[in-house]
Amino acid sequence: MNPEHGPLMLWIEGLVALVIALAFLVHAFIAFKAEHVEHHPARVRIGAAIQGLAIGLMIGFVVVPLRMQYMDVLDPRAAPGLSTLSFLPALLMLIAVRRGALLKAPVLKTYLRAYRRASLLKARDDADKALAKLDKIEGRGATA
Repeated sequence: MNPEHGPLMLWIEGLVALVIALAFLVHAFIAFKAEHVEHHPARVRIGAAIQGLAIGLMIGFVVVPLRMQYMDVLDPRAAPGLSTLSFLPALLMLIAVRRGALLKAPVLKTYLRAYRRASLLKARDDADKALAKLDKIEGRGATA
């Protein structure tokens, strides 16, 4: 990654973040059925977009630059350490997302909790279907 390619990389990194956010949003439209959505469907979709954007920002602005830095290791003109500037903020953001800090944010909590609830309900339904298939294969009776 040469220093003159900085603005180009920001464009690519931003595009990666938006594509991941869009993927979460499309998944929310396609995967969740009415029985998974206990809140207004718009809340679930907005929560999916927010969650996707948070993950997309970490991938786009941390993983992509680190990958580019490793690919340019043989280029002597590359600026050393330029792509690692976002590592510490991204690590802190990852810890905050993992600990559920975004679920307590004043404005975002309604949307993120609706999305998380819909995700968990879908995961529960998928697990029940998989267990029913396994019981059928094994020849077990109905479980309590």
